[in-house]
Amino acid sequence: QVIGMKAGEEKDIDITFPENYHADLAGKAVVFKVKVHEVKEKEVPAMDDEFAKDVSEFDTLKDLKADLKKKITEERQKDADRVFEENLMNQVAENITADIPDVMVENQAHQYLDNFKAQISRQFPYEEYKKMTGMDDAKLLEEAKEPALRQVKMDLATAAIKAENIEASDEQVEAEFAKMAEQFGMDVEMVKKYLSKEQVHDQILTQKAVAVVVDSATAEKPAKKTAKKAETAEGEEKKPAKKTTKKAETAEGEEKPKM
Repeated sequence: QVIGMKAGEEKDIDITFPENYHADLAGKAVVFKVKVHEVKEKEVPAMDDEFAKDVSEFDTLKDLKADLKKKITEERQKDADRVFEENLMNQVAENITADIPDVMVENQAHQYLDNFKAQISRQFPYEEYKKMTGMDDAKLLEEAKEPALRQVKMDLATAAIKAENIEASDEQVEAEFAKMAEQFGMDVEMVKKYLSKEQVHDQILTQKAVAVVVDSATAEKPAKKTAKKAETAEGEEKKPAKKTTKKAETAEGEEKPKM
């Protein structure tokens, strides 16, 4: 109802609140008194070399597009590699043959719950969330058991691979500190205040353990096209089968006079 109004114009707008609105206003008709102070319009700049110079370090739009394409491609490749690694490690974890103590799973489930509480609390009170969803700590812990078991298996698998002569030198640890400092735009010494040398050392070992699994794996493309061909082949096989039956009946009919 505001569409078409001009700056300085005033108007009464009739609104009926939906039935699923707040109980005190649901389904009620109200009037909003509206005044337009100013009308703005987005002006999109021309996509040319001048635009490229204004928003980047490149002199031409062609170079800017090439750089963006390169960055997007690299980011998508990283995402694909991450998913591939996760799938591989899940397979490794599933193949573990060991009696896993319940206490390890319970501890991991509690850790998940603590992280979840912290995440929810950044938005609104955790107790309010429980009232709204009808959940409680016991239900949330029960739901966390399955992913907790997967995580424990993953940790055990990674630990087993780490034990296979995988090491990280002091130089590699320092290089990882420098990499993180550049990534987060922080000073190296500041990063070291938040992460200990032992934590970074263990992180490098984990990365190397995952690399061992990735290097030992063979990636296969999804067989979607093959599946479609198989379906078509199946459909084609059914049609000839019907024709064959008809031919057999005709042949049968032709053979009777010979008898």
